[in-house]
Amino acid sequence: MTERRQSLLLFAALWFAPSAWVLELVAGYWFEEAACSRGTMAWGVNDKLWQGVTLAVCASLAAAGLAAAWLIWRALREGAGDARGRTHFLAVWSLSVSAVFLVGTVMTGIGVLSLDPCKG
Repeated sequence: MTERRQSLLLFAALWFAPSAWVLELVAGYWFEEAACSRGTMAWGVNDKLWQGVTLAVCASLAAAGLAAAWLIWRALREGAGDARGRTHFLAVWSLSVSAVFLVGTVMTGIGVLSLDPCKG
């Protein structure tokens, strides 16, 4: 694996899953506000539809981050790391963090889709 490819995979592994969760929270908040706020109810935003689309996109992004983490970890296990072990540490860390954020993204999406946004 080339150093450039390794760096790109490591970047994806470190940032895709946390960014997906943040994107889901921000976009989900906007869709809920657009569907339920007095001034924007006339827009006719289908909250459940857009929350489902957001969940699908963000879960795919988080899964891509997890896949990149797994690929980089597997490549390093075969001996393509740096001498100080920095890349191996980041690969293991990103594998753990990506798995946690993927679960968090899916659980957030399930919670949002199962509750009525305009009550309460």
